[in-house]
Amino acid sequence: MRKITLGLCALSLLLILPFSGLAEEAEKDPMKWKGDLAVGISLSKGNTDKSSLSLSFSADKKLSQKLDWTNKGIFLGGKSEGKTDSETLELWTALKWNHTDRFFTQYEIPFLHDRFKNFQYRLTPNIGVGYKLVQSEKTDLSLKTGVSETFTKFYDTGDTDSYFGLFAGNDFKWKISESAEFVQLANLNWDLSNTNHFIARLEATLVTSIIGGLGLKLSLIDTYDSEPESAGVEKNDLTFLTNLSLKF
Repeated sequence: MRKITLGLCALSLLLILPFSGLAEEAEKDPMKWKGDLAVGISLSKGNTDKSSLSLSFSADKKLSQKLDWTNKGIFLGGKSEGKTDSETLELWTALKWNHTDRFFTQYEIPFLHDRFKNFQYRLTPNIGVGYKLVQSEKTDLSLKTGVSETFTKFYDTGDTDSYFGLFAGNDFKWKISESAEFVQLANLNWDLSNTNHFIARLEATLVTSIIGGLGLKLSLIDTYDSEPESAGVEKNDLTFLTNLSLKF
């Protein structure tokens, strides 16, 4: 496993080296951050059948004409009778290097903290290539695939675990109108040390503008783990979110 980790790091370095030339380009053409902040409620079905507070953000920046930096996060938390009954934090950051109008490479680091799945943290850095199948004013569809390594630390024992895997996914955006947009993301991470184990995640979001930068954001997040690593944890988790968002 150590050799795999070192190989993944070496590949990351090899692919990131060309970015040094893009840094000067970014300085000449600075771009502003774009994103939103959102607050609302969530309803979960699966490991926790609860409604809770929902906080989320997204922050994207075009570092250069070819390099995009994307970030987002979601926190779900709540208490009942003085006890915490939901506590989940997801963070995600990615660099996308657009080699052509359609072909790109992508470097992602998803982070998950989930108290009720016994994850103090789960970190899944991955490196992959992608291709835009559809690119128009209203619709954008990309497919991507690559390699990943998953690192997990468990609450109850403090033990850590890791495995090397393959991932595949898609990004879809549809600008329905001037005031509405639909975004769908799907990812599959396959454990190569145990071919029966995979984790699939689907996220679908509809955003509508209300007035100015204020909008309504409706999201569905479905996560499926074919072989949960902790006893008593269900395979499927479904979360609905209703948020008010403010764009910046």
